Amino acid sequence: MGKRIAVVAPPSAKEAAANGAVAFKVLNPRGEIEPPPTLIPTPRVTELAGKKIGLYLNGKGGTSVFFDTVEKLLKEKFPSVTVLRYTGAFDPGDKLAAKIAKECDTFINGVGD
Repeated sequence: MGKRIAVVAPPSAKEAAANGAVAFKVLNPRGEIEPPPTLIPTPRVTELAGKKIGLYLNGKGGTSVFFDTVEKLLKEKFPSVTVLRYTGAFDPGDKLAAKIAKECDTFINGVGD
C-alpha cells in the first residue's frame, strides 16, 4: 500500500505571532462532489397492440437490415402497430429525442458497428 500524503497549510502570520510557535493546519486533499440527481425510468409499455413504436438507427452497416427484420416481426405479432423510423448519430440529442418521445409510445434504439 502506498504512503499517505497530507497537504498542510501554514497558519497566518498573525496566528503564528500570537502563539510564538509555528503550527500547521492539516487539510483533507479529497474533494466532496455532489452526486447527480437520480432519474426514475419511465414505466415499460405493457401492450404493443395499437402502439406507435419508434426505431432509431445510427446509420451504420447492418442496422437497416436488422431493423427491417424487427419491423417485420413486430407487424406479424402485432398487426395494429405503427412503426416510425428515425436515423441519426449515436446520440440522438435533445431535439430529436423530444420529437421521438412526442410521436411514439415506445422506441427501440439500435447501434451497428
